[in-house]
Order: sequence, then C-alpha cells, then structure tokens
Amino acid sequence: MRECSIELEEKGELSILRLDGSLDAYSFPRLESTLGQLQEGGKHRVILDCAALEYVSSAALGALIGFARRAREKGGDLKLAGLSPKIYNIVELLGFNKILEVCDSVEDADKRFGSGG
Repeated sequence: MRECSIELEEKGELSILRLDGSLDAYSFPRLESTLGQLQEGGKHRVILDCAALEYVSSAALGALIGFARRAREKGGDLKLAGLSPKIYNIVELLGFNKILEVCDSVEDADKRFGSGG
C-alpha cells in the first residue's frame, strides 16, 4: 500500500483535501493534524477528495466523525467526495454514510455547501 499523500486546496471558505494512497493508522495522524490546523484557523467547511484513495481503515473513518461533529458545531461540515465503490462499501457497511455526507464528486460537495462551484 502506498502511504497517503495530502494536498490542500483553499477555495474561498472551502478547504479541499485531496487524499492519494492508503489512509491507515500510520498515515491518519498527518490528516488529523491537517484537519486540526484547519479548525484552529477557523476553516470548518472541508471536502475530502477521496478519488485517489486506495484504502481507508475503519479507525480513520471513525475519527473523521469527530472532526465532522466539531465542524458542524461551528456551522461547517466535512464531506467525503469521489469514493471508489470498494471504499464506499466499507463506509456503508459501518453505517458511516448516515453520519458523514458522501458526495459523487468535489463539485457535488461544493454545491451542497452552497458554494455553487
């Protein structure tokens, strides 16, 4: 498995994190740190672009729920975009799709935030 790389793109009030590789116990702390920095900086509208994500651990998904809840308390949210069918099945099996909003694409997530592209 390839280590997860994280690329940040700022688009107005929106922060887009592009994930590439595997998000597991070893790579998740970097994502958690990035998400924490965004929250500390007042950025609470985050899209995780998962189109290039090959693997995600259930522990990593569970930790994202905490970030999403904190973002919602500040009027924002965390949305997952571009999940592969394999990763979406994991999200759905664990019931996380009832807690985390899953969008077809970054553009779809952007529209759901009301940014309108």
